[in-house]
Amino acid sequence: MLKEMIYASIGLATITREKAEEVISELVKKGEMTQEEGKDVLGTLMKKAKEENEKLKQKIKEQVDSAVASLDIVTRTEFDEAIKRISELEKELAQIKEEMESQKKNK
Repeated sequence: MLKEMIYASIGLATITREKAEEVISELVKKGEMTQEEGKDVLGTLMKKAKEENEKLKQKIKEQVDSAVASLDIVTRTEFDEAIKRISELEKELAQIKEEMESQKKNK
């Protein structure tokens, strides 16, 4: 479902650009807008479309994060942090074992 929403937003942006270009082209042909004005309008529209797309991505991310949190699932970041901590503890434990063995040998 998430992929479909993303694909839909990308498709909508593409269709919007094509349609905007058609409309602007017609306005330029009719003399209601200069070529330069058309470029400015298209640039503004595309900038707004990109901003809206980013907002949509953020909303989707928030929804996914919320769903993951409600399911009480460990995130990748939390998992990676736990692996790192375990690795650090293993090193500390190995060091303590070495020290203990060294003390035994010295007795």
